[in-house]
Amino acid sequence: MYAVTEVTNEQYKEPTDSRLFEVWESGLAKPPSVAIRSLHNVVNRYLRVTRPEAAEDISNGNVDVIVYLARHDNEEIFPQDIEQRFGVTRSTSCRVLGLMEQKGLIAREPVKRDARLKKIVLTDKSRHIAEVLRDNAKNMERILLEGLEDDQIRQFMHVLDVMQTNLVKTGLIGDESRYPSLEIQEQDASKSQVPQESQVPQKTCDDYASNNRDARDEYVSHVLRISQEMAIARNRK
Repeated sequence: MYAVTEVTNEQYKEPTDSRLFEVWESGLAKPPSVAIRSLHNVVNRYLRVTRPEAAEDISNGNVDVIVYLARHDNEEIFPQDIEQRFGVTRSTSCRVLGLMEQKGLIAREPVKRDARLKKIVLTDKSRHIAEVLRDNAKNMERILLEGLEDDQIRQFMHVLDVMQTNLVKTGLIGDESRYPSLEIQEQDASKSQVPQESQVPQKTCDDYASNNRDARDEYVSHVLRISQEMAIARNRK
C-alpha cells in the first residue's frame, strides 16, 4: 500500500486562461496530463510493433538502460548515474541491474583508481541490441517530429520541463535531483563528465534484501509507467 498525501488548493495556481479548465471538464479536449500519457502510449505501441527481432525478448525498462549506456559508452557509468537518469531509488536500480547482469546484458568492471567502485558496461550482446534499437528510434523520432521546426521543438521541450518542475516543486515526489531537466541542452556533448558524486563509494546492491517489498513494488511501478504491455498486465491482476 502506498501512503496518500493530502494536497491543498494553495499549492497550485490556475492557468492564466482559466477557461481551459472548462474546455477540459466538458470533454472537448484532453488536459495536458492525459494528452502526454496518450502520446506516450502511442510512442510505446509504435516502438513495440517496429521493434527489431534482436530485441524482441528484452523488456522496455532494460531497453532504456541499454540505450543510455550505449550513448555514454565512453564514460564511466555507475549505479547512481542510472538512478539519477531514470529517477529511481538505489534499491530499484540494484534490482534492475542485477537482473540485467543475469541475462548477460551488462557486466560490472572494477575501476583501476578504486577497487571499491564498479562501472557498468554493455556486453557484446547488448551492444548489438543497442545498435538496431538506435536505428529504429531515430526513424521514429523523424516521423514523430515531421512538420515541426527546431524552434517549435525547443519550445515544446521547454513547456514539458516547466510542467515537470511544477510537480517536483510540490515536494511530494522526492528529491529534485531525481528529475533531470527536459530542456534541450545544445552545448558540446563531448565536454560532459560523470558527476563527481559518482566517484564516491556508495552502498552496494548486496546491502538491500532481495525480498524488500518496497523496492519490489517501486520497481514494478516504474516499469509499468514506461511499458504499455506491463500496464495491461497490471490491470489483469
